Amino acid sequence: MQSWPRQPVERAGRNRNDERVSVVLATYNGARYLPAQLESLRHQIRWPDEVIVVDDSSTDDTVEITRRFARTAPFPVTVVGQPGHSGTCRTFGEGLRRASGDVILICDQDDVWMPEKVAVMAERMAEQPEALLAISDAVLIDAHDRRIGGSRWRVSGFGPAQRRAMATDPLGQLVARQVVSGCTAGIRSELVDAILPFPEDLHPALPTMMYDRWISLLAAAAAPIVVIEERLVEYRIHPEQQIGIPALPLRRLVPQTALRLGQFVPDRDERIGRYEYHVAHLHEIHKRLEHAGLDSGESTLRLRVASDHLEHRVRAARSRLPTAAMRHYLDQDGYRRFSVGAAAAASDWLS
Repeated sequence: MQSWPRQPVERAGRNRNDERVSVVLATYNGARYLPAQLESLRHQIRWPDEVIVVDDSSTDDTVEITRRFARTAPFPVTVVGQPGHSGTCRTFGEGLRRASGDVILICDQDDVWMPEKVAVMAERMAEQPEALLAISDAVLIDAHDRRIGGSRWRVSGFGPAQRRAMATDPLGQLVARQVVSGCTAGIRSELVDAILPFPEDLHPALPTMMYDRWISLLAAAAAPIVVIEERLVEYRIHPEQQIGIPALPLRRLVPQTALRLGQFVPDRDERIGRYEYHVAHLHEIHKRLEHAGLDSGESTLRLRVASDHLEHRVRAARSRLPTAAMRHYLDQDGYRRFSVGAAAAASDWLS
């Protein structure tokens, strides 16, 4: 059974109504969908204590829309402009830096929040004060507000078995698959010092890791994660979005099969680069947790075992020996824990 660091005394005794909630919204040329998102914030059954909007140098009416909303919103709204176009990670980073709440909810400009979103996220995090991250499910909608999928988690291959495993091994689940979308996440303010600045240029294999993947891995290494089964967001899929869901039609039809087939898409050199890229980020997470005072013997062990697995995948992919992959498949800390099982093992020696 997983053990976790002792929960901080200052959080353990809190009543759920004592915690302030900040919403951080990053915008960039979002005028088409932004009004619907802002109205969904206005109609929350529990209003946030503040909304921080950081605009990434929009050239359309986005800033004026947010300023109009700020004048009439029933809660404080701060609108901040970036001096130049900085990208998604840096824009959200500025919002996180400015947020003053105990709980910080991340908000995309093109989604719609269910009326109970703020209330449920705050309540569930108060019920599990040792957790640093909470995530919910979402429904998928298209550009015209039509539902095109019942569950964001389903298309990620995050089914009932994986959700049960999150209770004892969140890092294993989140190394194996991309589950957390920023718009479905809430974090505790204690995590911000470890999160920021978002890492850049840790490894040349891939661009900067997206902010929500980085946050989820860091939080999962340090503490349990609150898994909220309710679908609290309408997650919009549209042609202009900066971050979407690759191979969505196949993922909607056969999500687990799509996840396994995806192991064979990158060529060998690209896969090796991805493994090394994630090892570099796990090492950086260890440093960040130490610096922020959020590390423990358990977090160090989790990160070391996850790194060991990915380094094994590098060796297996380079050697292309089936025995190397299969021995590690039988290891309890191998492919079945940190990757997607037999398909991942096979990809390391077949392709």
